Amino acid sequence: MDEEETAASGQSQLFTILLVNSGRLAFPDYTLQRTTKVFLDREDLIRYEVSMRSLQEVNTAMQTGQWEEALELYTAAKSAWQELKKNHDFSHQEEGVEILQRLRQYEEAVEELESLLSQSVYCPDSRGRWWDRLALNLQQHLKKPEQAIDAIRDGMTDTLVRTGHKLSLHQRAARMKESASFKKYRLQLGDLPTIQVQDVKHVTIRGQLFPHEGGMGKSRFLLHTNGEGEDSHDATVICSVEELCLAHYRQQGFDQGIHGEGSTFSTLFALLMWDVIFMEGIPDVFRNPYQTCPLDLYTDCFYENRKEAIDSRVQLLSEASVETLHTMMEDVWTSQEGKVCSLVNWELFSSLQHAQSLVSCLGGAFLGGVTARMSKDYRHCRAGLPDLVVWNTSVNICKLVEVKGPTDRLSQKQQIWLDELQKLGADVEVCHVEACGARGARLE
Repeated sequence: MDEEETAASGQSQLFTILLVNSGRLAFPDYTLQRTTKVFLDREDLIRYEVSMRSLQEVNTAMQTGQWEEALELYTAAKSAWQELKKNHDFSHQEEGVEILQRLRQYEEAVEELESLLSQSVYCPDSRGRWWDRLALNLQQHLKKPEQAIDAIRDGMTDTLVRTGHKLSLHQRAARMKESASFKKYRLQLGDLPTIQVQDVKHVTIRGQLFPHEGGMGKSRFLLHTNGEGEDSHDATVICSVEELCLAHYRQQGFDQGIHGEGSTFSTLFALLMWDVIFMEGIPDVFRNPYQTCPLDLYTDCFYENRKEAIDSRVQLLSEASVETLHTMMEDVWTSQEGKVCSLVNWELFSSLQHAQSLVSCLGGAFLGGVTARMSKDYRHCRAGLPDLVVWNTSVNICKLVEVKGPTDRLSQKQQIWLDELQKLGADVEVCHVEACGARGARLE
């Protein structure tokens, strides 16, 4: 963040305060409880500001491709924190790995990664990425397959590594096992831990691709719409790949559908867990009156700090009738609608009744399972959820759909979520969209 961005951030904060004071903006109700000092003293604050400025300079150099300058800044930052053993800032060291790799200094990058992985106190959420990058450097750049296999094994047995990164390591090992170059190491590769993820149903539809200059960016399609009513006319519109799929599922009998990705589930999560998310009695999670979520939301502490309340709510949801779910949502919607919460997109559903109709199709057992998973690891579970949710209000059935355009592939997080959702009883599928000729006839 440069000086202009810093100034803009300050202006934005002042604007927020003005909107709140004028009644045009409202935040959730919660109780402030500050018990821990963020900075021990003035010198501590100054060290933090210097560290952030240094990190910003490194990021700026990296974004502009000034890798030699970035290396100098990183080296200076590393020297500074080595002298402050009680104030480690591992963000500089991680940026250093990227800089060294860009400069093809892979031996040095491996040393930095091993240094980062030798401790487990700082940046635990980054360990999966570090293990994966270490394995790649050892395998691909340094041609040290045995050490790469050891890195994969250590990463997959690391209790701080999340399932998505473990799946990535597992897939790397699988590719090595299938390669003729690693034939002599197949026994070692076969002894590695495995991650089992069940595939889901795949369907393919076709649509006419809209040509655009350069061929870059997201694919756009031409969608033929049938006019309804006496004064309506047929038309052809330009649409996204997700909109093309929504039209396809409308033809399949799903009269309702939204393209919300993770916001669909985070919104339902917040509506069903509002009082738990903003509950009192947890120190330091609410420190100012302009927060859109508790400060521990993206940490493991979110669940640990509310374990009893979360477990109780998950149990209630799992056993709840449709009427109970509707009442829970109505209570929150009517009392909190419009308040700024990072979890909620109030414009995603056209009305409370629209949201309730989806909940009727999903059911309490499914919602309880999703809520439990998001409560325990929201940081890593917020990504990878299906693009579309489509449902039929007359028979209360729904389908969760991950959309893949002509060049898209499933990420590890998407594979894991699709597997989890299928295990919870949801009808899940991946809809692949292929480009075809002029008429764009859809094929299942």
